[in-house]
Amino acid sequence: MNKHKTKIFRQSTLACAVVLGLSAPQVGAQQSDDSTEVIVVTAVRGSLEKSVSIKQNAKSLVDSIAAEELGRFPDDNVADSLSHISGITVSRTRGGEAQYVNIRGLGPEFSIVTLNNRILATDDGGRNFAFDVIPSEMINGADVWKTVEAKGIEGSIGGAVNLKSAKALDNPGQHGVFSATADYNDLSEEVGKKFNAIYSTTTDDETLGFIVGVTHANGNERADDMFDNFVFGVQDEMSYDVNADGIISANEENLVIPGSYALGSYATDFSRTGVTSNLQWRPNNKLQVGVDIMLTKLEADSTGYTQSFYMADESEAQNRLSNIVLDGNVITAMDVADVSMEVVTLDEHRTVDTSLFGLNAKYQLTDDLIVEADVYRSQSERDSGGKNTFVVAGAPGAHSGHYELNNGGLPDYIPTWTEGRSSNDFGNDDFSPHWAARDGSDIKDTVTGFSLDSELSFDHDVLVSLDFGAAYTSRNKTNTAYDNYEYGACNYCGYPFTFGEVGADVVRDFPYDNLFAGEGANIPRSFPIFSIPDYAAGLAASDGMTIVDYLGNERTFGENESELWEPIYNPVNSYDIEEDTTALYLQANFEGDRWFANAGLRWVKTEVTAMYSYNNIELIQIVNPDSSNPSWDVEYSDSAAQTANGSYSKILPAINFGFHITDDLLLRAAAAQSLSRPTLDQLAPLTTDNAQSGLFTMDISGNPNIEPVFSDQADMALEWYFEEGGLLNATVFWKELDGFITSNTTREEIAGESFQVTQPINGDSAEVFGLELGVQKFFENGFGFTASYAYTDTSTVVNGEDAGALPGVADTSYSFSVIYEKDRLSAQLALDYTGDLVVDAFSPLGDDYQTTMEESKIMSLSVKYDVTDYLQLSVEGQNLLDESNRSFQGRPDLPASIQLYGRTFKAGLRYDF
Repeated sequence: MNKHKTKIFRQSTLACAVVLGLSAPQVGAQQSDDSTEVIVVTAVRGSLEKSVSIKQNAKSLVDSIAAEELGRFPDDNVADSLSHISGITVSRTRGGEAQYVNIRGLGPEFSIVTLNNRILATDDGGRNFAFDVIPSEMINGADVWKTVEAKGIEGSIGGAVNLKSAKALDNPGQHGVFSATADYNDLSEEVGKKFNAIYSTTTDDETLGFIVGVTHANGNERADDMFDNFVFGVQDEMSYDVNADGIISANEENLVIPGSYALGSYATDFSRTGVTSNLQWRPNNKLQVGVDIMLTKLEADSTGYTQSFYMADESEAQNRLSNIVLDGNVITAMDVADVSMEVVTLDEHRTVDTSLFGLNAKYQLTDDLIVEADVYRSQSERDSGGKNTFVVAGAPGAHSGHYELNNGGLPDYIPTWTEGRSSNDFGNDDFSPHWAARDGSDIKDTVTGFSLDSELSFDHDVLVSLDFGAAYTSRNKTNTAYDNYEYGACNYCGYPFTFGEVGADVVRDFPYDNLFAGEGANIPRSFPIFSIPDYAAGLAASDGMTIVDYLGNERTFGENESELWEPIYNPVNSYDIEEDTTALYLQANFEGDRWFANAGLRWVKTEVTAMYSYNNIELIQIVNPDSSNPSWDVEYSDSAAQTANGSYSKILPAINFGFHITDDLLLRAAAAQSLSRPTLDQLAPLTTDNAQSGLFTMDISGNPNIEPVFSDQADMALEWYFEEGGLLNATVFWKELDGFITSNTTREEIAGESFQVTQPINGDSAEVFGLELGVQKFFENGFGFTASYAYTDTSTVVNGEDAGALPGVADTSYSFSVIYEKDRLSAQLALDYTGDLVVDAFSPLGDDYQTTMEESKIMSLSVKYDVTDYLQLSVEGQNLLDESNRSFQGRPDLPASIQLYGRTFKAGLRYDF
């Protein structure tokens, strides 16, 4: 061993120990000298020092998060911990929980998430892995690979995340953990609970190890949500006689007119249970066998309440606007006549069972050759078919209201109900059924994988080893949809009777007294809601009756007409996708006096079969044109089964290089070609429309002609490890994406109406350039800090024209944490910032505008105190700044979405033995 390499090894003794402790032990690796002093650092600082050590010893560009201790990840959610890494941001659920990760500005569809290098099945329509499914206590570490190695699993352009579960032989002996946590959210005003237990043991000779962990959590999340602020845009070519002079002048054409506005609240009761286990057998220093099991169950039942106001539409009855205020061509304020009070109650059910079973064996065939085989099966099943309900009831009448835009927040809506009543005065004798939808999909995703990897070592000054192997993955995802859209959803549209007329008791009081607390808009803060079972009973009560509606129209209902309410199989919103992938790779690993490198090729072949159905709209006819809220009858053709087949193969080169400028200063460079496959639901053109409401928009979620996105990419990084656990680093990266997938919105004539149609397509190209900075420092007085910053600049080309920034990419993001650890006290204050970003290339203002998400700042605080060597107490606060999600459609007074989810506070205890 040359002198330089020896010095590097001595400085990295702890680092090597950490790498060996958090990954599978290397067969044939030498045991450490018993005389070596071992210093154990735990809690937040220990986790961060482990992460730096993994980064320093990696042969490509990687950032890591390590568990503080057995069963304790730095954050309650793995994605929250990853958000502290430079270049990583997260998207959140309605309740504010981190769900998906975005790497280097690119969304989750550009990344791949694995557990112990195995692809995890997902419960959504695509490939995106939802981090809210796996409890963090089941994870021992997470690596984010930002550059590509030929031996790594393909499928990511942004980056690859590998989650690592704990192994008993990594921590010999008998160990146990029990923890309990309670949380309180100041918006939902509910208390949640979490319990976690882990047991790990090994035999005295450390040849057999077993670990099992069980975790269970339940609670309630709530979000106050602007569900809808639909605006007719310049693309709709709508005109209005603003000054009521009987003439449409030039400034009254192509107006941006508010169409509908809906406000409400959405709450989720959830239960999350997980079991993970690993059995390891290592009879000698040549053979190691491991069996992994992971089982999780997520039950999330959500209920939402919304009050909606329909102000303008494309029917003849839309001339109800007065006192209009124009800013250019945008209506910023107006009075609306003949507004129905329309109220929504919805239920959504998400039950997800996720499993992973894996068998791994590693054997040292010779002194120079190690062979590893791995086989696994991962499955995710979502039970939601036909179990979601969305019911609407309205109280028609000569009601009116005033709508006005506000800069940066919710628009005002001041209703004036007939007879001077408030909305809470309305009851069963006022409300009539309207839209009554049932839907939901059963989703099953099954991934079966096999890999054979080999490492051949050489006694050579430069060529250290060769990695070579093969992998095969078969994935099948089915989406089986059930709904009542074609026959039942709009069977009661038009307010045919009041619930009081059929003897139904449906109306209930609004359950919250703090709707949109802190928002200054003048809006209704409460409104009636409905019991969905009693709503269904009201529909059944009308069977066989002849009733005259509020417009004087007589209708006789069939003896069993309410059975149309029941959901049925919908082939048009269902699909069956089969994807088989074969990969071969060869990677050479080099090492010199002050440098190291790896270079290789990965050949990938993918075959895809997509089965789905399609139908057409054949006839659209307005039902009640004189109503203030008309509806349309829509007739569809019979569905026709379709099958699309495709295949592609690609050779993906990758090279990584590192040079030690000094013992502590490391320069890295990397270049590669990579690919990102379309999400599975993007291969099946599922079609939804709202023609029955008269808004005439159509969303086609997929496109069988969609192709993978390919990328050329390069990275350069400088890393200064100025002390143990200390790091200062800078990275620049560049990616050129060919055929990036974007959303394309067009106007199409369908059954005599002009539809706004949105469908994914392959764009021409996109370019991403970025800069990442990071620093980590600890002081002898117990304080320390970490900071990271990322800047990303993107551009896209569609149909040969500049199409602006890549959607979903924030130009700027940063994270800053202050840490204090001394004696028995550990504390961390963290701030994660994500700059504004484009969420949709479409804006009602026209092609020169986009819909953008506002910047967000998420602050958290955690404090832990070791009462004894075995007992620890903790408190934690999340979203301390009470941040919300806000997006705007091209100007700051035209919101697209506003969502509040409150602050969460936690208290817990942990006992180790």
